[in-house]
Amino acid sequence: MLPTGVKIDSITGAVAPSTGHYKKRLSEFRGVYRDAAAFDAALARSDPVTYEVIEFKADGSDIFFGTTTMYPGRVGDEYFMTRGHFHARRDRAEVYYTQSGEGLLLLESRDGETKTVEMKPGIAAYIPPDWAHRSINTGTEPLVFVWMTNIDAGHDYGAIVEKGMRSLVVERDGEPAVVANPGYAG
Repeated sequence: MLPTGVKIDSITGAVAPSTGHYKKRLSEFRGVYRDAAAFDAALARSDPVTYEVIEFKADGSDIFFGTTTMYPGRVGDEYFMTRGHFHARRDRAEVYYTQSGEGLLLLESRDGETKTVEMKPGIAAYIPPDWAHRSINTGTEPLVFVWMTNIDAGHDYGAIVEKGMRSLVVERDGEPAVVANPGYAG
């Protein structure tokens, strides 16, 4: 392995050089948003990219990093968000460092404790091992953050797909609000 300088654009989320890139569209989130009728109505208008991830992984390294760029939008009163996940390796943490935009990081421990961390430029969020995490763009511009974790951390979406998260982030009177999830199946 050799040292490498990686350029990260704080506005677009571009990473150069990069070793991976994927996009998630609204259609991939059926069942994630609680208002199925609002989801169907939004999808009937278009199938936008809700977020994209660009990564850098050095051959042989035990860590990797990259950017997530989350686009603004809502389904009903819920903001665009990531699916949310635990790490497959329950002893792995992660760090998110917000570059531009604004949002909330919704976190939930396996025993049901819920926390949020504000995502604004200059804020680094520490995600402890064994805490589910979901990013939510609560602003009107793209939310761009840098993430870093162990390559072997993996993703465990099962519990979130099965039960949802205990809390939701919704718009109330033009502001984000954290509310209990009436559809939580815990």
